[in-house]
Amino acid sequence: GSYFNNTNVRLESDMDLGVRHPGIMVMTGPGVTHQQADTALGYYVTGESNPNIAFTLRTEIAVALAAEFGGKNVHPGKKAFTVGAIPGSRADADVVPMLRLDYVFLQQPIFGTQPYLDRVEGVVIYGTDGSQIINFPEQHNANGKTKWDNTSHRFKKNVRILKRLRDELVELEWIAKGVVPSFLIECLCYRVEDTHYLYEEDRYDRAVRLLKRMKVLLADQTFVWGAREINDIKYLFRDSQPWTPDAARLFVEASLVRLGIS
Repeated sequence: GSYFNNTNVRLESDMDLGVRHPGIMVMTGPGVTHQQADTALGYYVTGESNPNIAFTLRTEIAVALAAEFGGKNVHPGKKAFTVGAIPGSRADADVVPMLRLDYVFLQQPIFGTQPYLDRVEGVVIYGTDGSQIINFPEQHNANGKTKWDNTSHRFKKNVRILKRLRDELVELEWIAKGVVPSFLIECLCYRVEDTHYLYEEDRYDRAVRLLKRMKVLLADQTFVWGAREINDIKYLFRDSQPWTPDAARLFVEASLVRLGIS
């Protein structure tokens, strides 16, 4: 989460803690079948469904959290258990049950050797409502650090600035709560080219510059269709996502107006 990636708005965000089951869900890329993945990478199919495994894990976590922190301090949600802040802690903690996920894809070598199957590791979260969320936290964190270095350590600062601005827009009722998640803002900041961070200007001018660039990108349907999350694996705007390009455009427009840019 944002604590791990250092993009949290301090004193206002909670902490996400993942409890990961060792079972593996396999997701295949274009041109790869599950049989090919199982044969090449040695996966063993148990026959038990991933949702059932996730349900059992969730049940066991609920019992363990209640025993440690007391049932009245543990609040179950669709994806996570929220544990109320304990003495000495300034934030709640969301404990998220998850399974390991391997994304198996066809690796294209730079030189003339044959393509081969490779994999990257992520996680899958099953909601109580039947929803499924796939994340690649290690790739997200590594790419975010590279972006931070390439932007003279300005990338993550501007993520936090725009998240605070989003919170203000929600308070003003210019946008609805939950429509523009923090993750989406972080991905939009990531997709703005490094050069836009490197001008020597104050925080206001840089925030305006980034928002104007986001506006241009979001008006380009080729960008919208092809843009990926920070992990560079999942598409940023597809039907499976809980946000839409229109929500992103609304956030950018409302932010520019709030900053006095018509």
